[in-house]
Amino acid sequence: MDLGLKGLRAVVTGGSAGIGAAIVHALAAEGCEVAFCARGPERIAARLAELQALQLPGRVQARALDVAEPGAFEAWLQELGPQDIFVANVSALSADWSQALALDVAATVRCCEAMLPWLQDSPQAAITCIGSRASSQACPNSEAYGAAKAAVAHYAKSLSARVLPRVRVNLVSPGDTWVEGGFWGRIAEQQPEAYQRALQRNPLKRLARVEEIARVVAFISSPAASFVAGANWYVDGGSTSHVQL
Repeated sequence: MDLGLKGLRAVVTGGSAGIGAAIVHALAAEGCEVAFCARGPERIAARLAELQALQLPGRVQARALDVAEPGAFEAWLQELGPQDIFVANVSALSADWSQALALDVAATVRCCEAMLPWLQDSPQAAITCIGSRASSQACPNSEAYGAAKAAVAHYAKSLSARVLPRVRVNLVSPGDTWVEGGFWGRIAEQQPEAYQRALQRNPLKRLARVEEIARVVAFISSPAASFVAGANWYVDGGSTSHVQL
């Protein structure tokens, strides 16, 4: 299937590692011109070198900035100009309330609102926020993270209702996802029994791979999903047991 992404322009936050890096790769592989940001210049440089070596059809550029810093993201958009797609991926991945609220909620909202003027002239305008399965279940060890992602889900749905038909807004909510050196990587190394329990509670008996999440994000953000709006797509291998009405 041709997703219709060739030649479109996309911005991705938190694009130097993990799910964000896989999203950048997936979009560029479809011919999208991608600009991503992250806080660490060293990690950005390494990721750009990796992507350039792959010779993907879509050009990739990046900027080191902190989306939690007021004005930093907005100034970068002034340099980039009009866009077609925005993927709000950045997350504190933290159980700390102040960090979760500042980055997952406040920064996500501010970046989405800042993007709207730069998307308004695109006939393919789309915003995709990255949520989490944790938003719909009790998280006794990470209440802040779950609550922050629930707030993002509510915001995305409300934003969709506000900006349609001009911009499509959707949410992609991953389940347990393996990231080398990330949360589950550390659990596997430091708490192997807890890691095995996580595998067993997933119906597919494994964790998601970042590219599996990224492919869904690329589709939802593309013209191929032109009638998908205001949706929350769970990419969790069937591990969510409730019926989403």
